This record gives sequence, C-alpha cells and structure tokens, in this order.
Amino acid sequence: MAAATLALLMLGSPGQRSATASPIDPQRGLQAHPVAFVETSGSAQQAVRRPALPAPHRPNAAALAQIPTAAPSSSKPAAAKPAAPAPGPAAGAADSFDADTQVQALVNRVEAAAAEVRTRGEEAFAAFRRRGAPWFEGQSYIVVLGSDGRSVVYPPDLRGEGLNYREFQDLGGKPFGRQILAVAESPSGRGWVHYQWRRPIAGDRRPVWKATYVERVTAPSGRTYLVLSGLYEPPMVKAFVVDAVESAATLLQREGRGAFAALRDPLGPFFYQDTYVFVLDRSGTLLLNPAFPALEGRSLLRWPDPAERAIAAASLKAVLRDGSTWTTYNWPRPSASKLPERKTTYLRRVVAPGGEVLIVGSGLYAGG
Repeated sequence: MAAATLALLMLGSPGQRSATASPIDPQRGLQAHPVAFVETSGSAQQAVRRPALPAPHRPNAAALAQIPTAAPSSSKPAAAKPAAPAPGPAAGAADSFDADTQVQALVNRVEAAAAEVRTRGEEAFAAFRRRGAPWFEGQSYIVVLGSDGRSVVYPPDLRGEGLNYREFQDLGGKPFGRQILAVAESPSGRGWVHYQWRRPIAGDRRPVWKATYVERVTAPSGRTYLVLSGLYEPPMVKAFVVDAVESAATLLQREGRGAFAALRDPLGPFFYQDTYVFVLDRSGTLLLNPAFPALEGRSLLRWPDPAERAIAAASLKAVLRDGSTWTTYNWPRPSASKLPERKTTYLRRVVAPGGEVLIVGSGLYAGG
C-alpha cells in the first residue's frame, strides 16, 4: 500500500499584506492566501481549496511535505512573561533563540527607567529627553505615556508629547496603541507589543517590524505611567513566543473557545512576522490554526508518517504532564512558499471554563 502523504499548497505573503491597509478576512487567517490540504493514497486525492486573491497579492504555489521531523524536549511550567526555558538537545540550532543581547538590554533599560519613575517620579522625565544620556542613544529611547494613553515623554520629537497613543495604528491598521494599553492593564503590567513602523530617520519611509516592551509603574505622586521602548527589526527570541502564549493562555482560561475569534484576528496582538498562536484539544486535534486554517479539525496523532505521529504524541504527553514544553520540528512559514523549516515551539496547557483542557502554542523559525 502506498504511504499517504501530506502537502500544503501555500500562496501569498502576510508580511506584505500587513504593511498595507487592504482588508484582511479574519476567517482566512494570517496567511491571507489560498491553502490546500491534500491527502493522497494511491490514485485518490482530496483537497480543500480557497479562491485565489485578486492582484497584486497572487503569488506562486509550492508543495510542502514531511511535517514535523524532530523530537520534543520538556520543561517545567513557565510563569507568566518569563524568559523561556531552554529546549533540550533535540532543539539543536534553535538554541540561539535562548537570549539576545539587544532584547535583554532593551528590557533592562525599560525596567531601569520604570524604577526611576517609581522613585523620582516626574523629575526623571527631563533625563529621558536628553539626547546622549543613557536613556536616549541613537534610535533607542524611552517613551512615557499616561494611564490614558497620552504621551508625556517622546524624545525623538517633543512635538509628539501630548498625542494620544490609544488611537494609534500601524501601517496595516493594527491598533498597537490599544494593545500597549492592554498590556499595561494586564495583571503583570508588562509585556511585548509587535507592529510595523517607520524608523525615526529622515527620508526613510520603509515600514519595518518593531517590538516594544511596556511596563506599568506608579510614581510617588500616585499617578500611573507606562514606560516603554522598542527595537526596530528585532531578532526572534523565545521570550516573544512565551509572552504570546502566556497572554493567549490567560484569554483562554477566561473565555475558552470564545477567545478563538481574538486569537484568529490578523490585526490582533498574536500576529507578527511569521508568528501566530494555535490551539489543540487534549487528544491532539487542531482546533485553531489561523495561518493554516485548512488543517483545523485534523488530529496530529494521525499524520501518515509514524515518526511524525510519535513526535506529536510525545509533545502532547509532555505538555499534559508538565504544564508546558518546548518541541522542535519542521513546519512551513506562513509568509513564504517554501519547504518546511526548522521551528521551535512552546506549548502550554490551559484549563478553560467548564474544565475543558486546551493546549496553546506558538513558535519561531530557525532562520529568524
């Protein structure tokens, strides 16, 4: 009997769509392009296809197979918003995701600035505005918002002070201002927001991805402020996906499957670059995958290849037992028609209302 094979036919580039204001269908997901799931056995074929996009977003197709191909590694449950634990030996090259000096330096800077506001209050703002000071170097600077979203410190251009971030959207329509406020209003009061923005360089109109770290702080005056700073074109690190998974887990714990619409929203906080969150049930059935919606309803334990089924089973067992786990395998990027690439994914067990056990995950690719 001929072995069954799986293939995904991908078209389109979500990265390009997110840089425009063109409409995005949330039911079609991050990829915003046709996807076909093809299962063949002998001469029989079944496919689910979506209509082609209108120009100029009609790209080429490519067949993808052999998903996934490496073993998982387990870790203990992660607390909300921590640096992620390292994967085991199976992760191999993905170890470079563990830390990045730029990302850690940014977090340290925001935390130090928040400590200044916590102790010195509004007196710290003048130093934040001073070019060349530790707080304002090149394209790295500290921004301070009031609890209402209005900027009180914006070093690149003081004319920006007084503007309300609440209504800010990126070039693709993503409401990142509201997402910054939502992070600040969360129980931890800190986290990451990802959006596309232009560098503060004259003549450079190119939108690039920016990752902004936010921390809520209360000054001696009793006023609440949001201290934040961002990196343009940041490297992908584990802290980003842990942050996304923990935020999604909080939403699922509160709303269960009712959170799926928010997790699927391509303009929501869970979509950036090639990153998205997905949800499984405890039996390994894919309930939500905004990047590859044609796979929803498929069981990871029924991949045709025995090795693939073993990887899925081991990952499922680890996350149900330990509460969280890291696993490494091959999977296609949603933004490009390419063969599967090495991907490291963080999985988290969640108990939703009514006692339903769900597994939420997100990952990053070895190529960044």
